[in-house]
Amino acid sequence: MKIEDITVVLLLYNTPPNVIKNLKIYKDFKILILDQSNDFILKKKLLKILPNIQFYKVTKDNLGFAQGVNFLIKKVKTKYFLCTQPDVIVSKKDILKLKKPFLLKKDCIISIPSITSKSINFKNNIQSVNSFIGAIFLSETNKFIKFGGFDADFFFYWEDVDFSQRVKLSRYNIYLSSLSKAKHLFGKSTEINFKIFFLKYSNFKFGEYLFQYKFNKLKIVKQFREPFLIIIKIFISLITFNKTNLYKYFSFILGIIRFYLHLLKK
Repeated sequence: MKIEDITVVLLLYNTPPNVIKNLKIYKDFKILILDQSNDFILKKKLLKILPNIQFYKVTKDNLGFAQGVNFLIKKVKTKYFLCTQPDVIVSKKDILKLKKPFLLKKDCIISIPSITSKSINFKNNIQSVNSFIGAIFLSETNKFIKFGGFDADFFFYWEDVDFSQRVKLSRYNIYLSSLSKAKHLFGKSTEINFKIFFLKYSNFKFGEYLFQYKFNKLKIVKQFREPFLIIIKIFISLITFNKTNLYKYFSFILGIIRFYLHLLKK
């Protein structure tokens, strides 16, 4: 199988230098990178290890994962693209194995590797699955675009869950290619600071509410009960001087508020 028909797309945001080094595994591929942290030295660092990159920078705000991926996919000129993250380690051979479901299954829209250490044996080593995570997946460029890409209302978190749900309601399927292996160093693609911590938890809760609302799963009881319980947890965190929980629950509340503001704009 050839690598010329695969483009690797990567989003970077405050990516640690030790993780940047992992990207050299893609040196033989065409690579599109969107840097959302406005790191002016990053391009020079990347060119040292990745000669085949096209580098894009956001001019204003962070686009988020969903909108950022959609932006890059429209720049892809190859039949396939591999969407991955800096904290994912995968070999060239394992990337190429992800093409097999597309060659055997006409209804394939997403192909994913096994990211577990367990041995999985499926017939033909390909299995239809209900969902995938956005950390690493292969798709056909035109098929992904025609399907609508990710819903850009999701900043990050839940965009892959939303996409999976839309696939369930369509004629397409997501396939696990169990012979393809990848290792995901969860949470290592971005250096954690207070801003990242806040973005992580507020966007998780925003995405959760948006997904449940979109597919008629957001119960009225939850809309009243959960914010009340979170506020109680904020007060408990204040009394016990637990800063981590305080920031987390405060971020949750802001995510819920953002969700309702989002509905008002709609």
